[in-house]
Amino acid sequence: MKVKVIVLFLILLAAVYQDFPMVNYFGEIAKSPIVFLVPFFLFYLLKERKMPLTNYVKTYVVYLLYIALISLIYTIYLVVKNKSFYVFDENLLVKNIKMFFYPLCSLIFYQFIYVFLKRTSNLYYVFQAVFYLQILLVLLLIFEVNVYKTKEVFLPFLHSSTEKYWRIRLLTFESSWSGSVVVIFTFLPIFLAEYLQVSKNKRLAIYTLSVFFFFYYTLHCESKGYLFLVLISLLPMLIRYVYANKRLRYVLFILLVPIVITFVFVYNSLKEEVISQLYTSITFGTRFTGYSAALKTFLFNPFGVGFAPYIEIYTHSILDVVSSDFMQQFNLLEVKQYLESPKFLSSKTYFLII
Repeated sequence: MKVKVIVLFLILLAAVYQDFPMVNYFGEIAKSPIVFLVPFFLFYLLKERKMPLTNYVKTYVVYLLYIALISLIYTIYLVVKNKSFYVFDENLLVKNIKMFFYPLCSLIFYQFIYVFLKRTSNLYYVFQAVFYLQILLVLLLIFEVNVYKTKEVFLPFLHSSTEKYWRIRLLTFESSWSGSVVVIFTFLPIFLAEYLQVSKNKRLAIYTLSVFFFFYYTLHCESKGYLFLVLISLLPMLIRYVYANKRLRYVLFILLVPIVITFVFVYNSLKEEVISQLYTSITFGTRFTGYSAALKTFLFNPFGVGFAPYIEIYTHSILDVVSSDFMQQFNLLEVKQYLESPKFLSSKTYFLII
């Protein structure tokens, strides 16, 4: 195996790994090991005599500058209004800097991958790295499925908490996160195999593994968000993709039975959960509150609120929503914690700064 394939494999693995135990020592920024690789990415990039910048990078830089400006304006406003730099014992200036580091890391990561691939000039290395990582994820999934319903904790040393988790999460913090990993590493290998026109045997292996990965995870997944996504988006997209590809059209007849079974299974699972848990599960109360508060925040702040200021502004929106008579019928135990500490305002609410 070539060194470049190994490097790409390890970097992709670090990107997929989203529950790094170092989060207990360095905070949320260390939930992914990618943050510890950023200095190496920078060193690699600084060796470039001429840095190639894509339109995406230029747009992203403008976006970051805009958010920084909005953050400054709203921070000044809140400091003057509250006569304090603190919200929930968080210094707004420090919080701005810490939160700015998230998108900055993603920008450096993207630029590194772009330059690295441009130097390599061989997408087959990417295909190999993605394929090997897919194999690893499938193996992890098989082992985790066998233990997640038992009292045994699956690979506790790989996670930030050694407490038992009762769903499939692979290398992530929770099942709703692992769903995105499964989607990417189901369809990305297929795309690369088709784009690079790899051998027939390799394509057969890729398709077989991808189909197994997707359906096996879906049948064991209990994340309502992921299942809803499968129902309204992924399955229709899969059918359309296979049908549009003349070489794969015959496969549609083979996949039709598992697709129908999966559709029925997902539909029934969602229907039962919604009917039985609509007013008792914290999921629905949290999601409905989050969406409503986000919409209210956007309507009153259409140009964004910035990084740190969202702690106060979004919290006030949540308070207004949970105080309404309509929301009292839902389980609001989780979302009410958002009113007490900023640590519960995770990346799920990050889009509010836009």
